Amino acid sequence: MSKHLRPRLTPLPFSLLASILFAFPQHAGAGALYKWVDENGQIRYSDRLPAKQAKKKHQQLNSQGVILSTKEAAKSDEELAAEAEARRKLEEQEAKEAKLKEIQFKKDQVLLLTFSSEEELGLARDNRLEVLDSVIQLINKSIAATEQQLEQLITSADEVYLSRGKEVPGGLAQKIEHFTGKLENRYAQLESKMEKKEQINQQYALDLARYRELTAEKTQD
Repeated sequence: MSKHLRPRLTPLPFSLLASILFAFPQHAGAGALYKWVDENGQIRYSDRLPAKQAKKKHQQLNSQGVILSTKEAAKSDEELAAEAEARRKLEEQEAKEAKLKEIQFKKDQVLLLTFSSEEELGLARDNRLEVLDSVIQLINKSIAATEQQLEQLITSADEVYLSRGKEVPGGLAQKIEHFTGKLENRYAQLESKMEKKEQINQQYALDLARYRELTAEKTQD
């Protein structure tokens, strides 16, 4: 084809294209043929690809009409940005999973190195609970003593002053306030220790289940 001729852009049925290709066997392999769909939905064939079509989907055929390659349409900035964001999220998730896996591996190693049997694991739990129970016992004693002191102060304030229509002296009022705060603090401590006991029991159940999994895996290996 002369370089002064414009590319043929008219739509051609594939049967007609094939007849054209086979009608000129001397040009087989001499040049590529391009196929694309124009803005009107028409299939186009030409030995030259229009510049405006370069970034749109098109195919390259050989002289027998066999598809040599397919180039997809260039992605928009929005599509590229969306893909980049998806990759970033995937990498972030993979990094997070890898970190969690590493943490779990270290925990497993500590579990296996610290305890040689389920009995040792249970004994460690019992020892922690025993220490905690001792602390709880002391807190309960403090609560009982504080309640008794507070009750005496309140009774004194009521019998000596309030029942006679008198104002409670500042010193006595401060003591009542002090022991009230102390009692609230002791109850908060007690609640915290009871929650700690529950956490120890829950963690023991998790550790025991994991320990059994790990030892079973070692047995299978």
